[in-house]
Amino acid sequence: MAEPIDFQTHPKWERPSAWCPDMAMIFPHAIYAEDQPYARTILTVHCLHRGLTSGAILGMFPPLARPVFNTILRHPAPVHHTSFVSRLLSSTAVGSVGGIILLAFGMTARMWNRQEIEWKDRSWRILANKTQNAEDGNSFIFMMAGTLTCAFASGRGRFLAKEFTGLPRSRMIVGGAALGSVMGTIYHLLTTTPPNEEGVKETVTAGVEGLKSSSSTT
Repeated sequence: MAEPIDFQTHPKWERPSAWCPDMAMIFPHAIYAEDQPYARTILTVHCLHRGLTSGAILGMFPPLARPVFNTILRHPAPVHHTSFVSRLLSSTAVGSVGGIILLAFGMTARMWNRQEIEWKDRSWRILANKTQNAEDGNSFIFMMAGTLTCAFASGRGRFLAKEFTGLPRSRMIVGGAALGSVMGTIYHLLTTTPPNEEGVKETVTAGVEGLKSSSSTT
């Protein structure tokens, strides 16, 4: 039987250059995929989180592109900070909710009637991908920061108060969470290095071989 692999200290695995949170800090990562706990929760959280970020990115395009198109069409309009912040928060909020809904349907359709081992295998691979874990962790932290910022500003602050943006508090908070998620993803891309592909392949291959050996002995 192959020796178990410690994915935290494997010499061939390159961790991100900057410190960042890891999903494995919340969910335990089993040595073998068949032993992975909380498989459905891990996969669901990952997919819905990616849906929120992807939808927010798409939702940012209309308010950001409007000044560019106005300039190209030679119909420049004065950019009012109030209207711009309002459109940005509103558009990202709508986009993030749409992304979550689409990914929820997509994951349901993809995993419908799948065996439990397939849930465990996918969640195990998510936790084994340290770069993906770092992206999820950074995105989540920035998302929480955006949520708390807009929640405080809409309640007592002035810079993002309802009188400034013209938005209801709920949409401001969702928009802040969506923008924070996008900022966390950008931060991850700017501060981390990609993993060693050969090391990743070797680690995963050794883990699969160990799983096969364990299955054959039983």
